[in-house]
Amino acid sequence: MPPDDGHGDGGSGNPPPNTVTIRSTGMSPITLTIAVGSRVSFVNGDSRPHDIAGGPDPTHPECPELDAVGFILSGQTRQSAVFTSPRTCRYHDHTYVGVAAFTGSIVIE
Repeated sequence: MPPDDGHGDGGSGNPPPNTVTIRSTGMSPITLTIAVGSRVSFVNGDSRPHDIAGGPDPTHPECPELDAVGFILSGQTRQSAVFTSPRTCRYHDHTYVGVAAFTGSIVIE
C-alpha cells in the first residue's frame, strides 16, 4: 500500500478534499470551502444521472466553473474548472430544480 500523501482518504472512507458526493438524498457537503486556484470534484454515488449547473436555479446562471461539471452518470466523477477569484458560487442539480437537498455552494477564499 502506498504511503498516505495527505490528499486521499487515508483509509477513513471519507471523500478526498474539494469533493461533493451526490447521493439519492442530495449533495454532501452542501457548502464546501476551497482555495482560489482549486477545482471541485463531483462524485455521483447515486444510481441515476445528475446534471450540475452553476447558480441556484436555471434562471440565475452564475459560476461558469461549475457548468464544466455538467451531466454525470452513476459512478462517474467530473471536475469543475479552476476557480480563479474569491467569492461564493451556488449550484444546483438540473434534474432536481427547486429541491434544496440538490443545491449547494462553493466558498472560494
